[in-house]
Amino acid sequence: NIIIIKNYFKKTKVKVKKRNTNPNIFFVGRLTDIKDPIFFLKNLIKISKIIKIKIHFVGEGPLLESLKKISKENNVSVKFHGFIKRPFEKISKKIDLFCLTSKHDGTPNVLGEAISKKIPCIAPKNVGCVNELMSNGRYGTLYQKGDSADFRKKIKYVLNNHKEINLKAEKAFEALDRYNLDNTLKKLEKKILTYFKNFY
Repeated sequence: NIIIIKNYFKKTKVKVKKRNTNPNIFFVGRLTDIKDPIFFLKNLIKISKIIKIKIHFVGEGPLLESLKKISKENNVSVKFHGFIKRPFEKISKKIDLFCLTSKHDGTPNVLGEAISKKIPCIAPKNVGCVNELMSNGRYGTLYQKGDSADFRKKIKYVLNNHKEINLKAEKAFEALDRYNLDNTLKKLEKKILTYFKNFY
């Protein structure tokens, strides 16, 4: 028998953000090939030539120096925040758009955490549980994995449709009740206790 127990995402009261004339676009996660921060940076650099944006990285990893080199070669200012414990609790108010660019992933946790703060999100289709968390695009913006043109197109759409995108973020936040304590950690605890009770 297989029992599916989803990850727990704690919801907190959050106000919808006002439009920012120079939006802060964030990558949050390990700076490794599987998370594809280079894809994120190269495409955001191209967008920055057309739209005024601020590019941010939260995380550490082996690609940090490569990212800094790309930023310098393109004469683009990029803010590297380094590792921040519980980043969405500490800097969510600064994030206007969260981008997930993973080639492969599980849930992924960072997406659920961003949603729990009503942050507009863009993520690749069919990667981990992205489709479920984003309700196939009803709760956020999806792009074709690895497709730079589609990614940039969707980023531009997000930046030009503030009201619609915030409404999607609001819906995603409300739908996060599926991942409440009773359906996740308490469900797991109950199953473990039942197992050991029957075992002994």
